[in-house]
Amino acid sequence: MKAQDLRISFLNFYKERDHTVVPSSSLVPRDDPTLLFTTAGMVQFKPLYAGIKPLPYKRATSCQKCLRLTDLEKVGFSPKYCTFFEMLGNFSFGDYFKKEALIWAWEYLTEILKLDKKRLYVSVFKEDDEAYDIWHKIIGLEENRIYRLGEEDNFWGPAGGVGACGPSSEIYYDLGEEFGCGKEECAPGCSCDRFLELYNIVFPMYDQQPDGQRLPLKNRGIDTGMGLERLAMVIQNKKTIFETDLFDFIVKKLEKILNIEKSDENKPFFYVTSDHLRALTFAICDGVLPSNEERGYVLRLLLRRTLILYYKFLKEFPQGPFLYQIPSEIIYHYSDFYPELKEGINKVPLIIKEEEERFLFTIKKAIFKWEEVISEIKRKGEKVISGEKLFFLHDTFGLNIEIMEELAKSENLLLDIEGFKKKIEERKRERISVSREIPKENVEFCGYDKLEVESEVISLKKISPLEYEIILNPTPFYSEKGGQIGDTGKIIYENLEIPVIDSYYQYQVPVHKIKMEKEIDLLGKKVLAVVDKERRYEIMRAHTTTHLLHKALKLVLGEEVRQEGSLVDVGRLHFDFNFYRSLKEEEILEIEKIIFQKILQNIRVEKYYNLPLAKAKEMGAIALFLEEYGEYVNVIKIGDFSLEVCGGTHLDYTGEIGLFKIVNETSIAAGIRRIEGYCGKKAFEYLLLKDERLKELRKELQVSEENLLKKIREIVENLKEEEKKRKKIVEKYLPMLVNNLSGKKILEDIELIIEDYSFLEKEEIRRICDYLKDKEKKIAILFRRENENWEFVIFVSKDLREKIKAKDLAKKLGEFLEGGGGGREDLAEGGGKIRKLSEIKDFIKKLINY
Repeated sequence: MKAQDLRISFLNFYKERDHTVVPSSSLVPRDDPTLLFTTAGMVQFKPLYAGIKPLPYKRATSCQKCLRLTDLEKVGFSPKYCTFFEMLGNFSFGDYFKKEALIWAWEYLTEILKLDKKRLYVSVFKEDDEAYDIWHKIIGLEENRIYRLGEEDNFWGPAGGVGACGPSSEIYYDLGEEFGCGKEECAPGCSCDRFLELYNIVFPMYDQQPDGQRLPLKNRGIDTGMGLERLAMVIQNKKTIFETDLFDFIVKKLEKILNIEKSDENKPFFYVTSDHLRALTFAICDGVLPSNEERGYVLRLLLRRTLILYYKFLKEFPQGPFLYQIPSEIIYHYSDFYPELKEGINKVPLIIKEEEERFLFTIKKAIFKWEEVISEIKRKGEKVISGEKLFFLHDTFGLNIEIMEELAKSENLLLDIEGFKKKIEERKRERISVSREIPKENVEFCGYDKLEVESEVISLKKISPLEYEIILNPTPFYSEKGGQIGDTGKIIYENLEIPVIDSYYQYQVPVHKIKMEKEIDLLGKKVLAVVDKERRYEIMRAHTTTHLLHKALKLVLGEEVRQEGSLVDVGRLHFDFNFYRSLKEEEILEIEKIIFQKILQNIRVEKYYNLPLAKAKEMGAIALFLEEYGEYVNVIKIGDFSLEVCGGTHLDYTGEIGLFKIVNETSIAAGIRRIEGYCGKKAFEYLLLKDERLKELRKELQVSEENLLKKIREIVENLKEEEKKRKKIVEKYLPMLVNNLSGKKILEDIELIIEDYSFLEKEEIRRICDYLKDKEKKIAILFRRENENWEFVIFVSKDLREKIKAKDLAKKLGEFLEGGGGGREDLAEGGGKIRKLSEIKDFIKKLINY
């Protein structure tokens, strides 16, 4: 019976018993801050048990996508654990209870799936006589097949630490003695793999509060869970979940891609990789991207862990990314039941490939340093890697502590985790030395609606011969925060105008930098504070445009797009957002069109100041970087188009933006893109400059605007023809170039050739190496410059390859040049930073013991 048939069989069984079939919710729990991921089938039903929402049904059944890292270390090494899994479940909300739940569970396993009753055992909570009697007296199980276990085994939940929870009863499947620990007392509840936890039936009776108190649950009911992977393992008579049809196709695809056959020695790598790739694929399709925080950190950890295990089991790093080739297969395999996966068929491989490339580029240096640290520790006879060394490897080379734990296992070394955490905390701890008294009174910012106000200087400090920091109360000057730069302007004291050249926060107080040619004691004096109005309006144009851009990106690219950072400057903006690829020209044009439409519509920009955060959420405002906001926030509403929490300054109408133009779109990190744009006067100046360049180009080429493109195409075609001629010349003279190649005789009459061939293309350098293939006792390392870096190709003749391999030389040379390299035994390539050829020659000679 295939896994797909098991899903349908289970759901139909409970549908026939008046359960509503509910689709799986996202792996990202909705409105549940207690969980990073959906960890059980009941997560989407938590509000129904608590009575928070009206009951749309009293019985439900589902096959839920879940992700847990609880047993991460056991995945791939045990037959039953995985991080991503599908949980079959049936649920009751104030309807049926223990009797029906246990009878139906037994009926499904023994009568529908025909499992051998002799291999089934059950457990109940030690104080649950009711469940015990149902199993013994109603279902008819012998007493020696029913086990009373404690809270650790038979009291479930709650998911996330709060909510529905209660005692449980579990059905176990005996896999046989070969999976057991051999102990006489081995039974359900034993830590070995013999008795497989198959079907867990929970009786939610309590509502656990954040303080641990358990109150009676409003809708007492049933919450069950049965892992599809484990059920498939039993039904398909496999020795591990990874041999079932849920994983087997992934393992086979990996074998084919890597040209490596799974064996007893390396199978943990294949199993872990299969599991982690399923988790990555499903999570990315649900809108999660690899990052250094929260959910994104989990994804990054899973991906990097697979590559570390590659190194651990296969004793080398892959020559390039390979994981990205699997997700499309996973999506194809699972999309019949989870059609939402189809939307990720293109983006998931690209996201994973970019993350792979990024990690592989850095990890080789990190492992080189790790091996140095390990050698030093072993030489000293130590058994523990100190927290200081762990922090050094983490901080300098980016090794996650989880990855170092994995690597340390094979070295039989322990990690000083507490020492590591202490160093992390030391790094986080702020070392602030306040050299002056900050006024204790609150400073009022009145610059949302006033750009000129009478104020008092309540603090004054000289910071350079001509510059001072002042604090005004009240102040109309916006201090840099939330990506928006600070205001400039002037203060007027007794008809003397003093420039304000910057505004920013120090110790959570708005500070303004002024410039005075002659020192004046302004402390306690009344001044007129005047914001540079024209500059402020250009900043407001950029900020209001940023909100329009955020919404336009969601409309064009998908609702999963979220802001990752921004800069709001004078007439220009940077907007960073999560996305897996570069934007297409037509997508950029569509975004510009949407924003232009909103500018033409001249929509009113509504501003709500000092709203309670809860009220802002009720309004549906998108909250970005909430850690910067307090109990009260501002909300900016642009018609029905955009609604965001924002502390910045904004226009009154979108028509005041005038113009907007996207000038650049690029990647700034794995999975993070940046759009740069101009608006208002800056956009106008940008378009004027483009027009000027166009005029200069027409003048230089002596053509009209109508014929400009035609002329450029002619030039391009001429260049192509010239390149063809150059290649013909190179083709003619390459053999002559090879014949004139000569190097220096080194160890055992080996000829070492190191040359700079920057006038050749890389493919032409490869051709030179091809001409050398029949030569003996030759090592050729041929270089070319490319964008301020060296590219190199290495050839080693056949007679030398037993001792000297091109791929090894490329790897070491790449590291020497702070880049990378790899390839075959005869031919390898790489690159790195520019260094003198004489230095490179000396390095190569040392490598081959000359």
